[in-house]
Amino acid sequence: MSRVGVKICGLREPRHATATSRAGADYVGVVFAGRVREVTAEEAAAVVGALEGGTRAVGVFLDAEPAEILRKRDVAGFHVAQLAGEEPPEVCDRLRDEGLDVWKGLRPTSSDALVRGWDEYREAADAIIVEGFSPRGPGGTGTAFPYEWLSELARNGCALALAGGLKAANVARAIRDVRPDIVDVSSGVERAPGEKSIDLILEFLAEAK
Repeated sequence: MSRVGVKICGLREPRHATATSRAGADYVGVVFAGRVREVTAEEAAAVVGALEGGTRAVGVFLDAEPAEILRKRDVAGFHVAQLAGEEPPEVCDRLRDEGLDVWKGLRPTSSDALVRGWDEYREAADAIIVEGFSPRGPGGTGTAFPYEWLSELARNGCALALAGGLKAANVARAIRDVRPDIVDVSSGVERAPGEKSIDLILEFLAEAK
């Protein structure tokens, strides 16, 4: 298989962004979704500005209006909008028309729900990011899901991003079992909620690549 892209999500410090990009991360995520990892557009701009090489920045949103996403893009300079809420395909289309790549998040509660969600968004998104459902909300909860659900998918050219419960100890096996296009980690490289560890980031990147 081709090399899997790696995204380290929820960065808040420019020094972490620099170290992460130097270590070979393909994507770095900045979160605007109101959880412990949330940053302002100005703080996100500092993180994005610290990236080196070809690392791309992903802005993570939860049910934000397209106009708000675009305003923050213009300040922060991220390249991809990740939509973690109930945004319809029309929002994906609007953002893509404005030059952003779009990743749509799914938190399926069954294999049937995963197939339905994939079919709804596969033409509207550049990638679909699948994570486990948690009542605590989307993103950064470390919740996995049964990977066998993915065997029912006809991917049809849309990239699959795998998230939820990944860490250095299990990411290589997840890549072998699922064959995703991208793996995404947040809480799995933290010492405490919202507190990234450079050592854990480097270990995750080494195992994923």
